Order: sequence, then C-alpha cells, then structure tokens
Amino acid sequence: MEDAAPAPETTDEPADDEEPDWAAYYRYTLGREPRPLFLRGKEAMAASGVPPGTAVDVGFGDGTETMALLEAGWRVVAIDNAPAAAEVLLPRVPAAARDRLTVAGEPAGNVELPPLDLLYSAYVLSYLAPDAFARLWARTRAALRPGGFIVVNLFGDRHAWASEPGTTFLPRAEVERHLEGLEIVALDEVEEDGNSFKGPTHWHYYDIVARRPA
Repeated sequence: MEDAAPAPETTDEPADDEEPDWAAYYRYTLGREPRPLFLRGKEAMAASGVPPGTAVDVGFGDGTETMALLEAGWRVVAIDNAPAAAEVLLPRVPAAARDRLTVAGEPAGNVELPPLDLLYSAYVLSYLAPDAFARLWARTRAALRPGGFIVVNLFGDRHAWASEPGTTFLPRAEVERHLEGLEIVALDEVEEDGNSFKGPTHWHYYDIVARRPA
C-alpha cells in the first residue's frame, strides 16, 4: 500500500508489527463497496456534468475504486508502490479496459501526472513526507483541468499518529490553504475515538471534495 493507513471503519487488517501481507489482505477485501468518499465525489461530478476523463488513484490498494472508474469509462493512472497492489488489480482488469489503465509502482511524489479530471486518494496522502506531499499536491493543482475534482482524505494534526516521522498531518488552516482557489464542495472535519489495525485510535481527518472552477 502507498504508505497508507486504513479507513477508520476498517478493523480487520493485520495487527502485528511485521510488514503486513498486503497481497493476502487485498484479496480478503475484494468485493467491498467503494468508499463513501469516492461515492460522494462521484455524485458531485455527476451533478457538475463531468464526463469520464482521466483519473489518478493514489494508493489504489485492492483496486476497488480503480475498477469502478474503469467500468465507468475513465482512463486511470493507478499509483501504489506495494507490488501486491498491482498483483491483485491487474488480473481483474477486462481486456477491453487495459489500454485505459496505467499502473505506477513507485512513490506518489515521484510520479509525473498527466492532465487530469479527478485525483482520488483515501487515507494515503498524509503518509507522504512533507516534501513528497508538497510535490504531489503542486503537480495535482497544475495538472487539474478546469472543472476537475480532487477527492481525498487528509489526516489532521490531532490524530493519534500525527507524531510519526515522515508524515504530513495538517491543522485545518493548512488544509484550507492547500484548497485556496478551488471550489469547496465538501470539507468535513471528523474527530473521534475508534478502532484501527493498530488497536484503539484517536482519529482526526478531513473528507475533501473540491473542484477547479470551470
């Protein structure tokens, strides 16, 4: 997984201190529904009349959202530096959709982005180091076409894991600064105690749906 944490509702990921067996986990989660934030972004794009174009899925994991985009006719750049992610995704891609999928098995901050209509990422971007996060965010803003959407989660500075080195956990003012110039469709801040694959955790994160003005 692309330096990723699980979604707050996930409680069944590997719990030991060793590197998780992502291939086994991804196969275990196959068949799940797309995440609520993804569906929210999909609804916002439909309401804005955005047709299928080019999407970038950062930290695509088991590939559920990448597959949903391909099925809807999108061209997708799927980024995840865990080899297991591609191993689980690629055999499921229909032959007719393969020419619309590009898989990048490297850190997201290193990937040059094409002109895009959607950047989607769930619980991943904050696990980029600050320089990599800034590089990816700048490239996204530069590559986002007019009318295009950014649909992401970012972790907040009061999250239990905010002190981990090499991460980018942000206060709300910084999140708002990164969104300047975009039309904010949703900016929901969530702070609650819950579970994770590490055990009980204090969650602090932002659900973001934002659009470049057309």
